[in-house]
Amino acid sequence: MSGKAKKNTADEPEFHGMVRITSLGCPKNFVDTELASASFLCAGFGLAADDESADIQFVNTCAFLREARKEASSVIQLLKSWKRKKKGRRVLVAGCFVEWAKKEDLAGFPFVDAWIPIDSAADAGKIALSLLNGVPYTPEKHPSPKYLYSHETPRIQLTPQHYAYLKIADGCDNHCAYCMIPSIRGPLRSRTADSVVKEAGALLESGVKELILIAQDSGAFGRDAYGKPGLAGLLRKLDKLPGDFRIRLMYLHPASVTPELLDALAESAHLIRCVEMPVQHIADPVLRAMNRKVFEKRTREVVSEIRAIGYSIRTTLLTGFPGETETDFRKLLDFVRETRFERLGVFAYSKEEGTPAAELPNQVSPALAEKRRGALLELQKSISLENNRALVGKETDVIVDEVVSRSRAVGRTLFDAPDIDNRVSLRTRRPVGQGEIVRAAVIQASEYEIEATVP
Repeated sequence: MSGKAKKNTADEPEFHGMVRITSLGCPKNFVDTELASASFLCAGFGLAADDESADIQFVNTCAFLREARKEASSVIQLLKSWKRKKKGRRVLVAGCFVEWAKKEDLAGFPFVDAWIPIDSAADAGKIALSLLNGVPYTPEKHPSPKYLYSHETPRIQLTPQHYAYLKIADGCDNHCAYCMIPSIRGPLRSRTADSVVKEAGALLESGVKELILIAQDSGAFGRDAYGKPGLAGLLRKLDKLPGDFRIRLMYLHPASVTPELLDALAESAHLIRCVEMPVQHIADPVLRAMNRKVFEKRTREVVSEIRAIGYSIRTTLLTGFPGETETDFRKLLDFVRETRFERLGVFAYSKEEGTPAAELPNQVSPALAEKRRGALLELQKSISLENNRALVGKETDVIVDEVVSRSRAVGRTLFDAPDIDNRVSLRTRRPVGQGEIVRAAVIQASEYEIEATVP
């Protein structure tokens, strides 16, 4: 494909070429990729299944941590040789890496045809079309992203049919000392509850069975518009939607948990009884230095309150934050041992230029941060093994994610988010469908794998 885009007859849709989509990073970023993908389709492009059939490469990037930026750089660099192989190929890069990078960083990739900021991701198709017609793309990059999609924005679902991410807000105002999100994604911007509910309804009508609510901080939803969190009200409205479906709540900040929210969680008929709530640490000196706005006493209270209404908790922790002493770490280790989170992930602190934490004294060495991360993961590994082995001989509900054959399928328990947590291998004596919840008898279990049978 080269030169100007060709026009077909009035009765035929214009076709401009094939686009290969690559999405890096978190589910929040993945929704932006779905918006960009829809924009390509609306502009007359098709989506390519492989590199060789593609005329355009579109990469939506992450830049939250140094490792994410290294991955983005590697993926982009690989496209240099791809572009050389055929005249007229284009490379478009979007997302957080574009927001983070300075001009000198981008200058290292002269073969990239367009650097698309977050505010323009949903216009990727129009940008590609302009490039094909010889119009150079000059990004309108704001000091801080402002864009927020709505239920009216074209979006193509790229997840399996039975689950979809529902982004209720973008940006963040928490300003945790280690985090680059506010500087990359901009301030908190909540969608209206009406827009979220309308999109949820459309997704359910299209066959989605599991709505996964996401944001940088889901509990902050509505705070920018109304001065107080509105997640509880949103959950109640979503709960009134008709149909047999489930809602999974992710990225809930402990400081956002209120009595009103707890009531909404307890009363919901559709919420899966497991929330993802990053607590990051338990030692007060570390939480204070992190600017987490919630400390040990309240963190423990929130964990107890959520479990008291029948919910399990998936959490993430951060080791090696500047000033974290051996005493602080031992306290965190004891907290995990006592609390026995159902699911747990751990990150080692990454010193990020421009964050307040990068300027703090008493920086912990990366090696020690990784060592502490490893110790927590080993502890959680033993907890997970005990929890999974306790299921052997019992029945549990499993969401079918993939049907492998007439007698084999792969899924996850209700505690598990897609592509993150435990995996269940199913042997079944009857046909099962993707997205179906089946009652399965557990016959074997390891730390993160379960084998079960469906009668």
